Amino acid sequence: MIQIQLRLFSLVLLCLWLTSCGGSSSPSSGAQPPSLGSTVDAIANTAMQQQGLPGMTIALGKNGTMLYFKAYGVSNVATKLTTQTNTIFGIGSITKQFTAALIMKLQEQGKLQVDDPLDAYLPKYNFPSTITLRMLLTHTSGLADYTTFSSYPGWATNGVSEATLLTAVSQVPLLFQPGTQWSYSNSNYFALGAVIEKVTGQSYETNLNQNIIQPLGLTSTYYSLPPSSQSAIGYTMGTTGVLVPALVVDRSAPFAAGALSSSVIDLVDWDNARVNGQVVSPASFKEMTTPIPLMVGNGSGSYGFGLELSAFNGRPIISHDGAITGFNADTEVFLDSGFAVEVLTNRDDANPVSIVTQIVTSVCNSAQLSSNC
Repeated sequence: MIQIQLRLFSLVLLCLWLTSCGGSSSPSSGAQPPSLGSTVDAIANTAMQQQGLPGMTIALGKNGTMLYFKAYGVSNVATKLTTQTNTIFGIGSITKQFTAALIMKLQEQGKLQVDDPLDAYLPKYNFPSTITLRMLLTHTSGLADYTTFSSYPGWATNGVSEATLLTAVSQVPLLFQPGTQWSYSNSNYFALGAVIEKVTGQSYETNLNQNIIQPLGLTSTYYSLPPSSQSAIGYTMGTTGVLVPALVVDRSAPFAAGALSSSVIDLVDWDNARVNGQVVSPASFKEMTTPIPLMVGNGSGSYGFGLELSAFNGRPIISHDGAITGFNADTEVFLDSGFAVEVLTNRDDANPVSIVTQIVTSVCNSAQLSSNC
C-alpha cells in the first residue's frame, strides 16, 4: 500500500505521441492517423522498457463498452509465461473504493451513518469520540498509518488479528486533531473494515462477495489470494539490483485497506457500475465524490470517500492508485462520459499513474481519438 498520489495533470505535447503512435505507413502513402490501439501500444511499450516492467495489462472502456485492452510482457519471469488480458494482479489501495462503497450501502440500509463516531462501533479500543466514520473515509481522522509501524513487516509476513492491529493504532498519538488536517492513512480503512464486520456480523470478505463481487459479476476479483494459475507473480527489486519475486502479503495485514486482487476487465466493469448507479444510489455517489473542504483549492485535486478527485480539461475524474508488495496499479474514470482507463503492473515500484496520464492526454487531446474520451 502507498501514500496517495494526487494527480497534477500537466500539458503534454501531443505531437510527441503522434510521432510515436501513428499507424502503419509506406514510403508512397505517408503516415496514417493514429488509431486507439497504436496510441496505447506505443505508450505501453515505452513504459515497459523505461520502467523495466515484467508484465502489464491495460484496458480502456466507456459506459460498459470495452474500447481497447491488451496484455504486455510476462506474468512469470522464470517461466516466461505470457501475460493475458484476464491475468489477475494485486490492486492495493484501490481496495479502498470497494470498502467505501460497502459503508455507503450500509448507510442506505440505515445500519450506520457516516457522521457516527468510530467508538460507537469499536468501543473497546478507546478511539477519541471526535473521530467519525466520515473522517476515516476522507483520511482526516489523524490516525497514524499502521504500515509505517515497526511491527508491520511481521504482520505482513505472518498475519495479524484485527484486535492486535487496532490496539496498536489506538495507542499511537494522533497526528493532528480529528477533522483539522488531511493525511493518507491505511489505518482509516482497516478500521472501516472492522466497522463493516461489527455492523453486519459477517466477515469483510463475505460482505464484499455478497454485495459487490457477485451482484456485479466480477469473476476475477478476490479478497483471498486468487488462483495461482490465473495470477501474475509480483516482483520487487532485490538487494543485488535484480527483480525477485516479492513477499506474498498475508491478507489480514492490508485487509479492507488494500487486500484485493483483480483484472483490468473487472475494473472496467467496476468503474462502469459505479458511475451508472449500479453500486450505490446517486445520492450516495454524490456524497462519495464531494471534495473535502480541507483540500478544495489546493491546486492538486482533492479526496472523497476512497476516491481521488481531480479534473482534466475541466472534466471531473475519480481515480485511485494502489501498491502492495509486488504490484502497482491505477484506475481512472471520467464522471461525465464514463471513459475509464485501467493499468495493472507486477512490479511494486512501477509508475502506472504516469501511464494512465499519458493515455488520457494522448486520447482526449487528439482530434482523431477524442470521441473515445
